[in-house]
Amino acid sequence: MQLKDFIDKIEQLPTPDPVVQRIISIASDPNASAKDLADAMRLDPSLTAKVLRLVNSAYYGLPRKIAKLNEAIMILGFKTVRNLALSVFTYKSLTGSRNSKIDQLALWKHFVGVAVAGELLAHMLNYPNREEVFVAGLLHDLGKLALDYISPESFAAVAKVTKTLQISFFEAEAKLNIPQHTATGSLLAERWNLPEIVTQPISGHHDVKSFSDSVYADVVSMVHIADFVVNTFKFGDSYTYGGLKLSPDALNVLAIKPKMLTNYVDKLKERLATAEEFLSIDKAVEV
Repeated sequence: MQLKDFIDKIEQLPTPDPVVQRIISIASDPNASAKDLADAMRLDPSLTAKVLRLVNSAYYGLPRKIAKLNEAIMILGFKTVRNLALSVFTYKSLTGSRNSKIDQLALWKHFVGVAVAGELLAHMLNYPNREEVFVAGLLHDLGKLALDYISPESFAAVAKVTKTLQISFFEAEAKLNIPQHTATGSLLAERWNLPEIVTQPISGHHDVKSFSDSVYADVVSMVHIADFVVNTFKFGDSYTYGGLKLSPDALNVLAIKPKMLTNYVDKLKERLATAEEFLSIDKAVEV
């Protein structure tokens, strides 16, 4: 399958519905109010119920239950609520392919793991845009979702090659002349009107060095490290069974020393344990 053919088929993929698109737009508008965001979300009661369930999960550790959307927005911020809405949409899209030949929930678990790992690393590094690192981690393998949706047989073939040859998914795609998930994922994210701080890590999380001069080299590096560690934990399944290496360039960009990396790994084990609600979004109460 050639990239041009794949790009044509990307048009068939689900895009965020008007409510989610409106949420993304409002969250990026510095003049928008919490009421604006709440009013947009209330147009989809099911989405609202699921977002409130995630707000009250152990991951955020709020001292009391939040029942009102306006309050959730004020406490967590616009971008975090946007991330929750994107999480719900992505989960729905990922698990909606009836012809899939893979364990979609295991892939989703990997998505969530990298989101959580990226946000934790951003916190430890005092990076200000932690919410963007979360969503970049959540969507870093968006191209795999696209491949599974467009051609489940091609996804299965790539997974077989990576397991047989013990190489990365990225390398297996190249061997089979299948468009690489980093490129297709970035194209899809652009179609969803997501900013470069999200699309660049999707493009570059397997090729940090090429993005070393980018204004978002730090975010690319954080997502790369998060992806590597989550893969070593075997938290979920990225369908990569070998060939992954921790880039020295990523460590250099972020000035991470071995002691900090060890501390990060220890903290991440605890943090992932709080992300259970993200793994079962479909269990949220419908209203």
